[in-house]
Parts: sequence; structure tokens; C-alpha cells
Amino acid sequence: MAPGLAGLPKPRGFPLDQEPTRRRAYALREVSRSILMGLRAGDYFPGLITCGYPVGQNDWVELVLYDTGKARVARATGIKTCGSVWACPVCAPVEADRRGEALSRVVARRWKQGWRVAHVVLTVRHTGGEPLEAVFGALTTAWRHLVSHRKVKGLLKGWDWHRSVEVTYGRHGWHPHIHLLLLAPPGVDPYLLEEPLWEAWRDAVQAVGWAPSARGGYSYTVPSSEEDAVEVSRYNEKTWSLPQEVSLGPVKGGKGGLSPFELLAIADGALEDEGEGLDTPGVLRPQASTRGFSVSPDEALVLWVEYVEATKGRKRTGMSRGLRAEWLQALAKVEDEGATEVAQWRLAQVVQVRRGVFLMFLLRGQRLAYVLHWAEVLGDLGRAMELAGLVEEEEWRWYYPSPGPPLVEEEEEVAA
Repeated sequence: MAPGLAGLPKPRGFPLDQEPTRRRAYALREVSRSILMGLRAGDYFPGLITCGYPVGQNDWVELVLYDTGKARVARATGIKTCGSVWACPVCAPVEADRRGEALSRVVARRWKQGWRVAHVVLTVRHTGGEPLEAVFGALTTAWRHLVSHRKVKGLLKGWDWHRSVEVTYGRHGWHPHIHLLLLAPPGVDPYLLEEPLWEAWRDAVQAVGWAPSARGGYSYTVPSSEEDAVEVSRYNEKTWSLPQEVSLGPVKGGKGGLSPFELLAIADGALEDEGEGLDTPGVLRPQASTRGFSVSPDEALVLWVEYVEATKGRKRTGMSRGLRAEWLQALAKVEDEGATEVAQWRLAQVVQVRRGVFLMFLLRGQRLAYVLHWAEVLGDLGRAMELAGLVEEEEWRWYYPSPGPPLVEEEEEVAA
């Protein structure tokens, strides 16, 4: 195969950093895959290992370019997705956007009906060196104790709630915590539960044999506008989404610990020391820590594996029965709208790439993202293949439109 991306000049006027999010997500997925495969954990994490691989064993993989009327979208088809809401940098943001949009619509509708919102953060005491599995277990067990208690059921009568779990790593070790969205019925003061809920949470944590966090670690805030309430609800589903900042800091600004995806980015340095790191300068390198602690690449690698193991099979979100029914309806509508929008896209081009070539680009992290991005910017999959250094007919071929003059023009010529 030709030298490829590194040996070819970029197209005139092409901004390499115009769309870094996809490159970052693809690159992080390959760091995770490399780590897990290096540990021979494919049987234990099959989804994370095969995410992005072509379905089946066909010799060719299709890349498709659509014209949406507003922009161009390039993607590979017939690809496996793991759907992990915890540990996949590619699948998690998609799930976050979809679920967060549905929840925000429910909250907006409720707000107009007179409901009000409170956002609560619940934590347990944690210290450095404690396994994530232990701290996480204490948090979730305390939550189950809380919502099953008769007193708390009485407090929450008439209210609805949505719960999500966020995990960070800081100077005091792992810090899993609950983001709780409370919906107060019309006419009910949303501050009504502030102190009773803290007391109930403190008792629940102690009842399961763990120490609750200090009172200062308990947060109870009430948005004052519909816009703020909607944003808080969307964040409650997106606490675990792939960060957008160049520094890969947590969505909420990076004032606390490192997010799991930050740890994964740092872990790439450990792979480089073994000659297996991805060539991703400026894509995976977080900015120097200003949070009062640091994590080495080797430590980050171990922590990432611990995180993946501790979150496997756990539920990330939950909600009250009444809210769930309404949320499922909103989610179905969001999905229908998305499917309808995609169905209206105009198919512009399709090329087929050799399976081995596709896998090479996939496993090199940002390479596949670059190819798709070139196709979107230039509006030409063929040109993107050339810039990738691929040889037509040997490594890729046209599928649509087929080579030669369009069939419609030929028919009109005969009619003439």
C-alpha cells in the first residue's frame, strides 16, 4: 500500500482540527482495545474488543457519503457497536445525546405544567487506595437502602426522580457519586427535601456499614429557570459523555478529579513506552494537571482496567416509575425523529474498501476518522481514498455511482 496519510500533503485549505471529536473518540477506543487485548481480556469484554469491526467476514467494507442538505456525513456501514455506556468513547456519547435529549424534553414539558427541579449530589467517604469496586458497591447499596426505606418513600410521594452515577479519580482515590434529579409537583417547594434527604442519605450509608461524606460534600441546588432546569436534566444523562475540551477534562469543567476517559488518554503513554502507542500528537495528550495531583501513564493504565472491570454489568442510570414511562415515550420519539432525518438524507457516494485496509485504518485510531473527515470536507470519497494513499481497484473500488456515465444519461441518449 502507498505511504498513506503521513506522507501526503493535506488538501488546500483543509483544517485538520476542524472536527477533532471523532478523531479523539476513535483514538481513545483503540487505546482501550490495545490495553484489553494486551491483557487477553477479549472473552471477558467482547463488545469493547470488537466495537467498530465489520459484521461478518466479507472481503469489502462500505464507506458511505450522504448529503443532509446542511452538511455532508461520511460513515462506515455494517459495523459492530458495543453500546457501552461506561467505557466506550464512541458509543457512550451517542447514547448520552439520545437519552439526554429525551430527558430534557420531559423536564421542559413538566416545567410548563408547574413542576420544579432540584439537582442533588450524593457521595460516600473515600480514601486513596480503596478499590473502585468497594466504593462503588457502598454507594449503590446505600442508594437501594435509601429508596426502599418507608420514610423516604413517604418523602418522595408525588415526586419523580432520575439518578445517574459519575466516576472520577482524584487525589483521594476513586470518587463515584450519584447525580439525582428531583421533580417537585406543582405547588410544592423544591427545597422541601433538602435537609430530610441529607439525613436519610446519611442514615442509609451508615446502615450499610460505610461512612457518609461530610455535610459539605452534599449538594442540593434548585434551577431558577426552565433553561437551567433543562440543561441540568440533560447533564444528568450526559455526566459520562466523552468530553469536548482539548484537555479532555470532565464535562463540568475539570475542577475535581480525572474522568475515566482522561485516564485512558494518559494510559496511551504507557503503550508508547512499549512501542505500541498510537501516533496521536495533540489528540490524546491532556493538558498538565492543575488539580494538585498527577497520574503516571502506568498508573492510568491500571486504573482504566480497574474502572472497566468495576463498571461491567452495572446500571448507569435509573428513574422513578412515573418518570420512566414518560421518558420512554420521549425516547421513542427522539429515535423516530432521528430515523426520519437519516431517511431524508441524499445518498451521494459509496465506495468499498478491502477489509484488511479498513481494519488497518480502524486500529490506527484517528486514521479512519481522518478519511471520513476528508470525504465530508471535500465531498468526494474517491479523493479521500487517494489522499489516504489507497490504490483504486486493488484496495478500494466504486460502488455508487458506478464508474462510467450515469445510466439515466445513456437512456436519454438512446431516446434521442
